[in-house]
Amino acid sequence: MWPVGLAAAVVLTAAAPALAAPPPAAAGGARVVLRTTDLDTGAPLPGARFELWRETNDREGLQSTGPGADERQPGGVCTTDAKGLCAVELATGETYYALQVEAPAGYEWPDEAATGFDLAEAAARDGLVLGVPNRRTGAAYDGWILVRTKDAKTGTPLHGPVFELWKETNGTAGLKTAGLDADQRVRPGCATDADGTCEFDGLADGGYFLVEKDVPEGYVLPKSPVTGPYPLDAASGRQLVLTVHGKRAEPIPLDEKAGSAAAGARDRGRGNRSARPGAPPE
Repeated sequence: MWPVGLAAAVVLTAAAPALAAPPPAAAGGARVVLRTTDLDTGAPLPGARFELWRETNDREGLQSTGPGADERQPGGVCTTDAKGLCAVELATGETYYALQVEAPAGYEWPDEAATGFDLAEAAARDGLVLGVPNRRTGAAYDGWILVRTKDAKTGTPLHGPVFELWKETNGTAGLKTAGLDADQRVRPGCATDADGTCEFDGLADGGYFLVEKDVPEGYVLPKSPVTGPYPLDAASGRQLVLTVHGKRAEPIPLDEKAGSAAAGARDRGRGNRSARPGAPPE
């Protein structure tokens, strides 16, 4: 079962001109845009306040108090505006944390108040958008989606595929996972259990995309890992069961392996003969 809140989603993207993104950062730095939205609707949320911290103590996660705490960035505080956005400039090549210290009025903080991210050199060109969804205080929804995974050939339950759940929120066709107008990731990775199932619950009405992120050893990701949107509403009883068939990786035929080995041996033999003094040309 999933808790009501959600850890933030991180996406690396070029800024979207329609939302008047901040200007490019100075050399050696990158513009980081924090984007706060309603977890269930995707609506922008003003009034979320963040502090930016740099990883300095080589310990996992953010330590913001006590001896050896990570380093709070000077001037690294911002509050989201009416569009749910605020921006800071940080040096590239470092690991940072965005710590939410205040939630918008009427909203709860995410499960994990601090979200870590690596600011690579490429961010100096493209910028980085950090999505931090918050959920309305007291919001309770009873919709759920159950994912069943099976071996495509045998039909037996398949343990281990990992899925994310995204909600259609930007009003455009198809799933968009990056940018200032991205759809909403409402659940992080969920791996199917020994029965080949994983459940996403506490979902509001809407259209949802299922994204397959990983497969167990011996299997391959589908060419199109995104399916949906699937309508979750009164008509569907706010309950959906989605079945995904995992395809095994194709083994290399033995005769093909033998042929490749023989070809390699012939090539090596030609090279050896050509290297001998007086050997005839190939």
